[in-house]
Amino acid sequence: MEPLELWNPATFENGFPYDYFRHKRDNDPVFWCEHPRWQGFWNVTRHADVQRVSRDSECFSNQPNPFLPGDRGPAVDDGSNQEMLISLDPPDHTKMRKLVNRGFTPRRVRDLEENIQAQVDRLIDQVSDKTSCEMVNEIAVELPLQVIADLVGVPEEDRHQIFHWTEITFGFDEKYSMEEQIEAGVQMFAYADQMCEIRKKVPHDDLIGVLLEADIEGESLTQLQIDVFFMLLQNAGSETTRNLITTGTLELLRHPDQLQMLRDDPSLIPNAVEELLRYTTPVMQFVRRPRYDTMVGEQEIKAGEPVVIWYPSANRDERAFDSPDTLDVARDASQHVAFGAGGPHFCLGASLARLEAKMMFESIIGRFEGLELGVDDALTLPRLHSSLIDGYVEMPLRWKAVKPAA
Repeated sequence: MEPLELWNPATFENGFPYDYFRHKRDNDPVFWCEHPRWQGFWNVTRHADVQRVSRDSECFSNQPNPFLPGDRGPAVDDGSNQEMLISLDPPDHTKMRKLVNRGFTPRRVRDLEENIQAQVDRLIDQVSDKTSCEMVNEIAVELPLQVIADLVGVPEEDRHQIFHWTEITFGFDEKYSMEEQIEAGVQMFAYADQMCEIRKKVPHDDLIGVLLEADIEGESLTQLQIDVFFMLLQNAGSETTRNLITTGTLELLRHPDQLQMLRDDPSLIPNAVEELLRYTTPVMQFVRRPRYDTMVGEQEIKAGEPVVIWYPSANRDERAFDSPDTLDVARDASQHVAFGAGGPHFCLGASLARLEAKMMFESIIGRFEGLELGVDDALTLPRLHSSLIDGYVEMPLRWKAVKPAA
């Protein structure tokens, strides 16, 4: 099988190459890929090996950052990428994670439930007098944008500006220049600074307020760390959720038997969220680097050589899941790695993303009658230009009627 340019976003324009990775899992599970402008890198394809690399933070480092050159974002490259939570290693990561965890306690997530349901109802109500919509931008993008804004404390009137800066900064659309990306990142940092100044004068019970007051062993977060976390949260807090909702809806429409199971038994929806995370895997990969020579599977890896862990491949590994290419909303998919494969970098907002997706799927399945894809061929849907995030730019839907919210 011919090698693929796995660093190149164009490779993924028709979706993740599952057949290629199945072949690699069976014949060359840890393989080398050259890069034209950067050093080459190893690719880890099997579930057990992805878990091992993810959990062994003593050997595998996230420094200087976990991004594979190919996608341009995030664009602010003044050393701040190394301050991102996902770029830190223990013990620095452990300390910062303890600080930011205070904004994602089970109580805080539970407190958001009523607001999330209200946002879901509002978004569907807004299209209920029509018989079609463009799902990505009218529904899927909007939900996590509003939820994260509520969590962080962004005023209503500023939210779409923040989202616009985020879209530019993280660079999944080539229509923006590098200069525009950098400027948008600078604007986001300045906005976070302004939010902090307001909260220093008048305390707020939101995530920025929590981060300002957080203290571990006499240390608090620096302004740069808060700025970077604010910028990262806008992206990380929305990408998995928006693409899970979009692609999950598409896959349910492509598997009407599974959709009918959920209509017949809505109690299966939380389990279906896990299976859709496994089956669609919005975040495709991150990079690690070993501090010393090591083995991954039967392959020797030299210290410092980049190692890319491929989550969609792990989630379709026959060694971990029976009939992995089959969507089965009743299966136990709890070992999926869509939020990471365990270890210190397991997704901070996983419980929030699950809650948003559960509530949105409950409403989509329960309220839309005669829901179907708005194009004849799903292969014609435009995808994100990315080797990091798998998702769609647009996805039209049409339906016969929308029931009122319960």
